[in-house]
Amino acid sequence: MSGSIRDRLRRFTTSVEQADGLSPAQKATILQGYEEALGSEAPPRLVLIGEAGVGKSTTVNALFNAGQEVGHSKATTDRAWTIPVREVSGSNGTLEVVDMPGLGDDVANYRPYLDLYRKILPTADAVVWIHPAEDRMMHLVQQALADLFGPRPELVGRLVFGLNKADEIGPHDWNTRANLPSELQRAALREREAEFTASITRVLPAWRGRAVSYAARQFYNLTALFKEMMYAVPEERRWVLEQRMDLADFTALVDGKLLRAATATTLAEIPVADPRPPAPPQTPQDTREQPGPRPPRSVADALNGLSDAQWRELHADRARFEEFVRRVERGDGR
Repeated sequence: MSGSIRDRLRRFTTSVEQADGLSPAQKATILQGYEEALGSEAPPRLVLIGEAGVGKSTTVNALFNAGQEVGHSKATTDRAWTIPVREVSGSNGTLEVVDMPGLGDDVANYRPYLDLYRKILPTADAVVWIHPAEDRMMHLVQQALADLFGPRPELVGRLVFGLNKADEIGPHDWNTRANLPSELQRAALREREAEFTASITRVLPAWRGRAVSYAARQFYNLTALFKEMMYAVPEERRWVLEQRMDLADFTALVDGKLLRAATATTLAEIPVADPRPPAPPQTPQDTREQPGPRPPRSVADALNGLSDAQWRELHADRARFEEFVRRVERGDGR
């Protein structure tokens, strides 16, 4: 739920609870009806586009803790000519997910698929187009975008482009302990995002988003992808999507020892709160230098101030005894 909408809802609830002219029963009735109205809001509908095996189901699972079946060697998409709308149960509520067939599976299917897409796309809250991060073949994507969104520019704002499988981009040296891309991979991903974004805007100049690289299997950069989805969803429906959000935690795949070390370092950088009450401010008298012990007034006083052990030590060393006497006579103390 966006901050502004959440604030409005909170203010409404508070105003009802604090209303003087309503009885407790009336307040309860209003708030119950309000909760029911929120619950009756249609779930967010996501239309997923991408070739088989690109990780559409894995992406939904990682974003919403949905537990969808994930295919590995073959598509989980139903390739029938009618596209089923699946209700997917996430940990924070249901979603409607439309897993579109891949446009590039056969040239004979391209035009019939376009017709299906044109029926489905206007019903989406967000259209999530998933592409392998390392795949630089853009011709089919650009052609399909021009065919689908050129005649429907009002739908361009709902487009989100995710570059999945960031962990597989060259030079293929993903840091498995930290569950993060290497420096070279990070640079390659930044370059890939910029290239992909430029490729999209060449055919859809009105699109204002940016391609986001992520790795659904590694739970990497899911926040950035979800943020782009929030921008794409019509404003009045953003709270419905945010309400379902349950991003997988990438630290769950970080090496335990490394995570503990990083946590310890972070904690060490935070000053520990002192449980003692703060000291009162010092008065001018407190800040004055405290006087040291008064020097003995005579050699006899100095000798009387020594312990037996000190006296025996001093008595055994003539040179030290003479020095002791001189200092007492000068008033230097012992």
